[in-house]
Amino acid sequence: MPEQDHYIFALDIGTRSVVGIVARAAEEGLDIIHTAMEEHRQRAMLDGQIHDVVQVTQVVRRIKEHLEARLEQPLREVAVAAAGRALKTSRGRAGRKSPSLQEYTPEDVLGMELAALQQAQKELKSAGGDAVRDYHCVGYSVVNHYLEGQPIGNLVGQRGLAAEIEVIGTFLPRVVVDSMFSVLQRAGLEMKSLTLEPIAAINVVIPPNMRQLNLTLVDIGAGTSDIAITSGGTVIAYDMVPVAGDEITEQICQKYLLEFGEGERVKRELQSLVQSAPGREVTELEGKQVCACDVLGFEQELDVRELLASLEPTVEHLACQIADKIITLNGKAPQAVILVGGGSLTPLLPAQLARALGLPRDRVGVRGRESLRDLTGNLENMKGPEFVTPVGIAATSIKHQTLGFYEVTVNEQPVRLFNMQLGTVGDALLAAGVSLRHIHGLPGLAMTVEVNGQVKILRGTLGEPARITVNGEPAKIDHFVRAGDQIRFEEARKGADGGGTIRQLAPALTPLDLVINGQGVHIDPPVTVSGKKATLDTPLEDGAKIRYFPLDTLAQVLDAVGDLEALRASHSIRYVLNGVEKLVPVSLPEARINGQVVRLDSPVASGDRIDIRPSRVTGLTLKEIVDLKQWEGQPLHVSINDREWSFPGQAPAFTLNNQPATGEEQVNDGDNIVVKAGRSADLILSELLALIDFDPAPPEGKTKLDMRVNGFTADYATPIPDRGRVELIWK
Repeated sequence: MPEQDHYIFALDIGTRSVVGIVARAAEEGLDIIHTAMEEHRQRAMLDGQIHDVVQVTQVVRRIKEHLEARLEQPLREVAVAAAGRALKTSRGRAGRKSPSLQEYTPEDVLGMELAALQQAQKELKSAGGDAVRDYHCVGYSVVNHYLEGQPIGNLVGQRGLAAEIEVIGTFLPRVVVDSMFSVLQRAGLEMKSLTLEPIAAINVVIPPNMRQLNLTLVDIGAGTSDIAITSGGTVIAYDMVPVAGDEITEQICQKYLLEFGEGERVKRELQSLVQSAPGREVTELEGKQVCACDVLGFEQELDVRELLASLEPTVEHLACQIADKIITLNGKAPQAVILVGGGSLTPLLPAQLARALGLPRDRVGVRGRESLRDLTGNLENMKGPEFVTPVGIAATSIKHQTLGFYEVTVNEQPVRLFNMQLGTVGDALLAAGVSLRHIHGLPGLAMTVEVNGQVKILRGTLGEPARITVNGEPAKIDHFVRAGDQIRFEEARKGADGGGTIRQLAPALTPLDLVINGQGVHIDPPVTVSGKKATLDTPLEDGAKIRYFPLDTLAQVLDAVGDLEALRASHSIRYVLNGVEKLVPVSLPEARINGQVVRLDSPVASGDRIDIRPSRVTGLTLKEIVDLKQWEGQPLHVSINDREWSFPGQAPAFTLNNQPATGEEQVNDGDNIVVKAGRSADLILSELLALIDFDPAPPEGKTKLDMRVNGFTADYATPIPDRGRVELIWK
């Protein structure tokens, strides 16, 4: 007997049973050496997922030991498949922003692809789970590249401030793989390769030379029905529906009150009777019966035709579920449907599926092991469609079309990688749950401040990229890794945020040492931040409003020492006008620098001697303070028989400290002034006639006065509007 390196041990760990085969590559296909099959004694698996590791391990170990006894040597490695139901797809999008127009390198693009893939993983996150660690990525493809928000064919070599990549990834839940690993390790086996059940089945049922046709393969197990569709020379879609043979068994159990194992036995006996009927017609089963023992211990004789009639709605539901998924994936009914797996033997299913798809009955058929080509060797015990998938697993493994594993470490933590087109540092980081957004160091945030009314932007520094080594040597994320490689990853460092102190933004502000009115004074140039006193060493904050005041002139010096306002007050008078306090300067102080009389805007230097003396305050009259024209009533302008007239409004009325005033009175500090505006000129037609000395006596030969205002007939009480037009005509 050859060593195991020359043959393959394949296991199909299904919901209902485990099938094992040992085969080797033949010149035209597979040479089957030995086979074994055993059902689970309890429901240790549901919908293709291992729920009871111990129970499944016991079955796998018995299969292994049986085959080892026949081979007369140990089995060490095994090829397995995961149920197609486990596959999940998700979209993700990630990008990168740059403070300058940078050129995007292949490494930049790969980093964004992997970050988008990681985002797709996060979209799969369930409550309380960690999607990054809960899923293996088994492949991805780029959907779109974006530059400055616009789609673009390829980002490599492009320049821009912002780029994004959208990907669609295919993921396998880690629990599926880990539970499979656990079972195999307990059984003393090492996983040689992993594939997906629909991929394994389609590789032997629909070989590449048949894939020009639009065909659908449906692998119907106990818990799920996996679907694969071909067209144009390739497999165009994989998917599944979560209903299969167990639906039929449970319907039998519900109707006849049977334990699940007994219901499964009844279903299989029914399948055998239907398979043996001529033409598989229900009419040929007249009088046939199936024995069953219910949960109460009573024996029942079940009429086959009645049993089939009770199952018809459930079979129709299963067929419609499969048909709907096929139409969704393919957009139309395929040319033909091929059924494999133990659930494909469900009575009435091919006919119901053909009806649901609108296909002729002969375009939906069940394919068993007997229909597979290029099989030789020990085939006696390989009967029925349940052997198709294990043969596909073996063939797929021999052709290396699998998802093999190898192990690397990331920061001393072991990580399993699929041995497919991936296998880079980036893939290892992704599998380890490292955030790939931390590959490139982000630039520090900019800070915006306002300095004496002008906006200033303080940019942050550039970040440092991540540090990656493989076996101690510097590497990039597209560096390929091999089994046993040791990867070290240090996250990228963000650049420093923009900032600093006020000293960096203000010009050189020189303090002064002066003598003011005989007293020595040291003055630092005043600085404020958002209205609060600060120093040149005060740290900057985003949005701060900075004000600094140089000490270049006498006015600035006096303002800094707090004397300027006092001088203004001492040379001004305060009064109240209509309840509002006012301050009006009435004279200027006398200022001297080093004995010379100067103005307040004169320059000052350190060491100067400054003397400020008050000057005599001169008084102001009321009419000099109050703008009389502002308070006069508005005049009235009228056109009378095309002659322009103007009638002034009333003059304002004054009171000074509650006494009537004329406007000539002098105003003193603290006076209270009240001004009432004069009324605007407001006349009616009779008042207007009196003001213009209109003669009411009619001219000779005239008796009636026709009066009009702005073209409308008027009387003596008609109001006269400003800019009005008055017509007075004797008739």
